[in-house]
Amino acid sequence: MLSPFARRLVPCVLLLSLPATSRAEAEVPLAGPTIRFAEAVSQALEKNPDLAVFGYAFRAHDGQALQAGLAPNPNLNLSIEDALGSGRRKGFKTAEQTLSLSQVLERGARERRIAAAEAGRELLDAEHLEKWVDTAAETARRYGHVLSDQVQLEVTHEASELARNTVDAARKRVKAGAAPSAEVARAQAALARADLEHEHAEHELLSSRRQLAALWGDREPAFGVAEGDLLTLPTLAPFDALAARLQANPGLLKFIAEQRLRDAEVRLAEQARKPAWQITAGVRRFGEGKDVAGVLALQIPLAFRDRGQGAIAEAQARSEQVAVKRTAAEITGLTQLFEWFQELKHAHTAANTLATEIVPRMEDALRQTEYAYARGRYGYQELVAAQKELLDARRARIQAAADAWQFATEIDRLTGVLPTGDRP
Repeated sequence: MLSPFARRLVPCVLLLSLPATSRAEAEVPLAGPTIRFAEAVSQALEKNPDLAVFGYAFRAHDGQALQAGLAPNPNLNLSIEDALGSGRRKGFKTAEQTLSLSQVLERGARERRIAAAEAGRELLDAEHLEKWVDTAAETARRYGHVLSDQVQLEVTHEASELARNTVDAARKRVKAGAAPSAEVARAQAALARADLEHEHAEHELLSSRRQLAALWGDREPAFGVAEGDLLTLPTLAPFDALAARLQANPGLLKFIAEQRLRDAEVRLAEQARKPAWQITAGVRRFGEGKDVAGVLALQIPLAFRDRGQGAIAEAQARSEQVAVKRTAAEITGLTQLFEWFQELKHAHTAANTLATEIVPRMEDALRQTEYAYARGRYGYQELVAAQKELLDARRARIQAAADAWQFATEIDRLTGVLPTGDRP
């Protein structure tokens, strides 16, 4: 099931009142099927090279867990005594030969090794989840960048069209004797600058598309246009609700798994106070008389000096450190959440103000200025200023919307709410 983030990026045409067929479509190679946000996330989670590394880590840990559960191998011992001496002890005729098996009695050590291995697997799972969420968030960031570049390209196309229309209008004024010929030259120079900005926007889009495709290991983008409504802003949830969701942050969840691992390591270190015993059983053959007798031995280490004090102290310190690290991470996360929440609110305000108040008025001002310029009431500077103000307002609206989506992405990542799979 998808998170609110995925449902907000519903596929639709971009909401700018721009020409349906643009120079961007003609010059930027966008061959391939249209891609949707959920498809991009699904491919990244399935094929991302950094996530694929965890497959090998899991295999390595499975081997570690298997090894931790194995009991020590028994030892086959052969000893020969009273041989190669002098007198009647010369040679092997009077030698005593002992054949025995010895086995280490771990006294609970294996169970603690298994518990530590299982806790280590939980930590690896938590790290995998954290990387999984980070990959989904990075996909959202790069997808939003592609959407922004697509819309910015349309704006640069409009800028070129406005500059081209200005050249035509300037020529008419010069022909009518209402303006000097230098005005045409200035308009042509402005058109060249607009075309140069358009070319730069094309390159930006090509780069952002490649960066998105790289998340699932493609060297070249196999998709065409990225669908999504950049200008419909993400939902702004109350801060208290977001703060309550902070405990779902994968980085904080990882501390739970790490605490279990450190506690297991403490118990494993404490096992040194109960060192393993070794029992030996076998048979002894006496060289004189050819008699045979059984042998039984028990070896018990005397833990007088080394009782694992250092290892226990180290393990306990690492275990206690986890709680401190988690508290610090919670404070940092809450502070970061508040900062992003404020930035998202500001981006909302800026985008809405630009969309409802500034851009419509700039559009009306440009229409009036074009009308007045064509009739000689306004000069070239007034026309160019009105065009620039409108284009700047549109670019600012796009940037504010892109910022809002980026901050929403960071908040979703921080609170563990990110999309998976296809849209239902």
